[in-house]
Amino acid sequence: MTTAKIGAKMIFDFCKTIIDKHGPRLPGSAEEKAAQADIAKIMEEATGVKPTVEKFKLAPRASIGAIPYLGYAGFVALVLYYIHPIPAFIVSLCTLLFAVVQVFTYKGWFDKFFKQEESCNVYSVMDGKGEIDHTIVFSGHADSSWLWQMAAKNPKTMILRTVLGVVGVVSIIIGSLLRLILGMPSVIRPEDMATPLYLFLLITPLLFVYGLYSLCIYLSHDKKKASPGAMDNLTGVGASIFMGKYFKENPDKLPDNCRVIIASLGSEEAGLKGSEAFMKAHAGDKDLLINPYFFNIDSLRDYEHFNAVKGDSWLMSKFDDDMKNMLVKAFENAGVKPNIIVNPVGGCDSTPICRAGYKTITFAAQKPDVTDYYHTYRDTCDGLDMNTLEKSVDIIIDVTEQIHEHHKKNGYKLTKCK
Repeated sequence: MTTAKIGAKMIFDFCKTIIDKHGPRLPGSAEEKAAQADIAKIMEEATGVKPTVEKFKLAPRASIGAIPYLGYAGFVALVLYYIHPIPAFIVSLCTLLFAVVQVFTYKGWFDKFFKQEESCNVYSVMDGKGEIDHTIVFSGHADSSWLWQMAAKNPKTMILRTVLGVVGVVSIIIGSLLRLILGMPSVIRPEDMATPLYLFLLITPLLFVYGLYSLCIYLSHDKKKASPGAMDNLTGVGASIFMGKYFKENPDKLPDNCRVIIASLGSEEAGLKGSEAFMKAHAGDKDLLINPYFFNIDSLRDYEHFNAVKGDSWLMSKFDDDMKNMLVKAFENAGVKPNIIVNPVGGCDSTPICRAGYKTITFAAQKPDVTDYYHTYRDTCDGLDMNTLEKSVDIIIDVTEQIHEHHKKNGYKLTKCK
């Protein structure tokens, strides 16, 4: 049995074990914490090293989980729009500001106003021979997502419906502001309906009611309906743990002077909170992170879509060019089509890492569109493809070897990472 087949089987079995026992693992939930406890045991057995568990606090529903609240606030603003433009302007503007700060950029300014829960990161450290001069971190996230209801029913219309909802809120902001600037009557009177501009401003927000409704039903907070998260992202955690097992059973493959960290991060789906917590705890930690190369693995399923994710568009982050080039070369060596993409929506755990000033790249084998299995109940082990997992193992091992050789030749230099 080849290393790739052994690794693929281990990843699949790992995903099935965690899902069968714990089911969906929403950020900050009891299921996520219990799964991380089991992952720590599996990690210790695989690496031979007792993992470190680091707890952190988060507000699970303060980012993506808050989208339905934005829809409700949009409807409140819509009602107020036909009562008086000033409160409508305030509510709609605050709704848009919250969306930008919490949903689009994950800044977390308003996290303290939401219920706090506890999550954790789990990681093991393995050292090669000699004095350590560089570190390779393999990571994935253990939590799974809330059910994206529109994706489960009709993924092709989800983005359009979401955009309509956002535009609906913007239309209330603009309409309220124009009514105030132009001195139009605040209270609707029958005689004003004959004025074309006033009539237009009154009708326009109603055109986006369907979009506001779409925001309200964007996702379900019912954990029974949540995604099991086989692809996204137990595959990433399983692949990371396999690398620990690989080095334990093949110590000659662990490069000299190299430290390997195997990490299972928590609560990525709540705004990259696990990765942020890890960086908060260890950015500048020269005892642990000695010239670190972070290889983030997030979602392995689709054979036609091996992706080097070079950044997150919403978060305006750009990852390391050297690591991107290594990953592309590994794709080519494995005989698969290389795709270089920017994450079109949301974010991945590489963003807090690159913002901390470290080299990182995210590896995914996932169709980069909204699908009926992304963040839905269809993300099960039945959807995993063994050929994809096997190729992924080969690619990860290839990149590991490239990182070691790159560091010996070039040292540690950031390339367009911000």
